[in-house]
Order: sequence, then structure tokens, then C-alpha cells
Amino acid sequence: MFISLALYLRIVSLIEFFSWLLLKNIFSEQMSKAPQPLFTFFGVDGGATCSCVHEDHLFVGSQKGVVNRYGLDSKINEQVVYDDEEDRRIQSVEYSKSHLFVHIRSFAVIQLKESEDSNDTWQIVKTVEVDHIGFCNSLILGPQLLFVSADPRRVPTLCWHNIEENKKNEYKCTQIQDKPDITPMCMIIGDKEENEVLIGMEDGQLSICYGDEKSAFKLQGLEPLGREPIFCIASSSKFVAAGCARSPIYLIEKVNLSKKEIHYPPDSAGCSAITFSPNEKQILAGFWDGTIRVFSRQRLNVLLALTSSHSATISSLHWLPPEKGELVIATSSDSTITMWKLK
Repeated sequence: MFISLALYLRIVSLIEFFSWLLLKNIFSEQMSKAPQPLFTFFGVDGGATCSCVHEDHLFVGSQKGVVNRYGLDSKINEQVVYDDEEDRRIQSVEYSKSHLFVHIRSFAVIQLKESEDSNDTWQIVKTVEVDHIGFCNSLILGPQLLFVSADPRRVPTLCWHNIEENKKNEYKCTQIQDKPDITPMCMIIGDKEENEVLIGMEDGQLSICYGDEKSAFKLQGLEPLGREPIFCIASSSKFVAAGCARSPIYLIEKVNLSKKEIHYPPDSAGCSAITFSPNEKQILAGFWDGTIRVFSRQRLNVLLALTSSHSATISSLHWLPPEKGELVIATSSDSTITMWKLK
């Protein structure tokens, strides 16, 4: 009996060992196949807060009020475009028609004109003062600069200012909520042809606005997604994806507003940046812990996890179209920018 028990324990031990060895080999093989960044930029002062891409240039705003222009081909920091004297956080950057719109938190959106010589100083054309309303970005849609504010009753509003006119601080606003003290968190252009603007709110609702032929905007509806603040939104031809302070990511079908959920590990905390792949079949998401994941839009599962390249919040993501090599760009609060090839 003793021999049989010893033999049994030996067999169990061998099974456990070979099972561990097999899992180790599988894990090692997966790790060896995990893509590595093509290139990493270091030294974004205070950490990157936002970015935009124009042609072969990447404009990155920082926590300490600096906007740099990086060359996607040259892979160098080519120019300091703007340096705020008071080191105020850059909330967002938008490029349009040889102008860069730099949103400085709690101060203004500054319109800068690019010089004919790309290395010369950018000239300040206009300064549009904005209120201190959370961390929501501003946008350019046609001739309009869009930003958020609040009315005297503290109800949040969407405001627009014509950037082609010489008037500095004249703008119009419309309510985007029916309650006071609900902070807008993020904003994107949904359908550009329809002048659609989507705004993620602190209470987990998605505000849907449309502009008319006179570029006047109006709230068309509020779509509740959950109870957590919406920190990022992405839009494709048929879907909207929204990342919140906690799992899940919401996937909304535009036709009928039906919702699906994409879950991710709770230790990643919140989803801070999100975008669709050029073919709209994948969703790329960045998280507060610095991880990046690629999800299947159809199966709602994770296809790839990049867990070791960033150590702090992913502040922005870009997945460039095929003519730009489908390059993936990630900026982070850890003061680095990574460039990837995921296909």
C-alpha cells in the first residue's frame, strides 16, 4: 500500500512539473512574440497630456505647458511650437489649415499660425478665453472652435466660436445637459458630414449634439452608458466606443444605439484613451496604468496586450491609415511617446 501511494504521488508530481513546464514555454513563446516599440521618444516635460497628427508630424502637449513637434520620419523632436510662461497644462492640440489650436487649461485656446519656414517661430493669431471646466478638450469643426463651458445656473454647455472672424471672445452656447454641476469629460467629432459632436459626461451619459447649416449646435439627445465618468470616446462609420473610469468599455451601434460591453482587468483602473483601427475591426485602448490593449470589435475579446512599455496613464492614441503605414502612436504621462507596428 505504501509503495502504491508513493508511486501515485510521484506520478502526480511529474504531471504537475510537466504541466508547469508546458505553461512556461507557452508563456515564454507569447512574450517573445509580443511586439516591441519601433521607436520611443523620451523627455516630454512633465508627461504628455494630448497630441494630434498632421502629415508626417506629431504635435504633443505636456503637463508643464510645452507643445513640441516631432517628426514621424526623422524621429526627432524638431521644434518647440509653444511654451507657456506659467507652465499651465496643455489640455488639447488641434491642427487645421496651417494653424495649431493650443488649449491651455483654465485660460484660453491660442491660435498659432505656422511660418512658411517650418523652423521659424509660430505666430499667435488669436487668443480665445475659456472657462475652467474640468479636463475636457476643445475641437475644430469647419470654421468653428468648439469648447465647453457652463451657464449661470452651472448647467454645462457646448460653445462655438468662428475662427475665421477677427472677433476674439464672441461665442454662442447651448446646453448639453439638463442638470447643473455635471462636468464634461471629453469631446470628439462623430460624423463630420452631419456636424455631429459627442461629449462624454461625468455622470456616465453621452451627450449627442448636431450643428445646422448656420453652424449653430443643439443637443439632440442624452444616451446613458453607465454610472462611471466617460474619459474617452472614439467614433467609426457604424460604431462609437466609450472608455470610462472602470470596466467595461461600451460599444454603441449608431443605427439603433444598442450597447455591448468589452471587459478588461480591474487592475488597469480606468480607460484613458481609445481609437478604432483603420479597418474599424479592432479597438485600441490605453489605460491609467500605462497598458495598451487591442480588442476585437466583433468578438469583444482582447487580441493583444502591451503591458511593459509605459508606466503611467496613456494620454492619447493614434492608429494611422494604410498610406501612413498603419503606425500606432501612444503618448503617456510617464514622459515618453512610443511608435508601434501592430500588423
